[in-house]
Amino acid sequence: MLPQKWMEGVKVMQSALHGIYGILEKVSDIIQKILEAIVVLLVISCAADLLLQVVYRFVLVHFVSWSCPWTTEYAQDALIWITYFMVGICYKEGSMASVNFIYDRLEKRGKMVLYFLTRVIVIIFLVMGLKLGWEAIAAMWNWTSTSLHLPGYLLYSAPFVGCILMFYEVMTEIVGVCTGDIEPFAGRPPVEEEIGLTEEEKKELQSIESGLEGDEK
Repeated sequence: MLPQKWMEGVKVMQSALHGIYGILEKVSDIIQKILEAIVVLLVISCAADLLLQVVYRFVLVHFVSWSCPWTTEYAQDALIWITYFMVGICYKEGSMASVNFIYDRLEKRGKMVLYFLTRVIVIIFLVMGLKLGWEAIAAMWNWTSTSLHLPGYLLYSAPFVGCILMFYEVMTEIVGVCTGDIEPFAGRPPVEEEIGLTEEEKKELQSIESGLEGDEK
């Protein structure tokens, strides 16, 4: 009776974790859409900023006396924020650089052990990043930038925000792996929308597929 009760408890826990993972994943998708919109605006503004800098240095400088010392600072700050806004999304979709020669040689149980070992290391790294990031924010609280006169806490909070975003994605992924919804190290790529095909297009696609099968035979 004890093993059966234990198995029932495991099933209940997996069902609860599955529901939690669904909620976490939905929140993650909302965060991703918001961040992607912000990043698009930052990329466009950064490109316009750099274009203004180039035009001023080679064209406008001959006609006007005012200068644009803030363009370099804005481009630098925008690129930093773009990087830290996207780090969680890159982790979520599994698009970060990785070396798989150990993982590919392991069995399923070994892959799970390696996964949780690496995730413990990642969590330790993120906790340290949060600690040091908060210390940097506190140290630069009263500082302001040279050209734009932006507060220091706004500029130096990018690593702290990036660690929070990545920490959320790590915990969401761990819950998904525990429930079996995703495979270890596989990432969570965006769901591709199904393309609606007309009947004629479906028949044409089937004829192409049958022709390819005939060529293989």
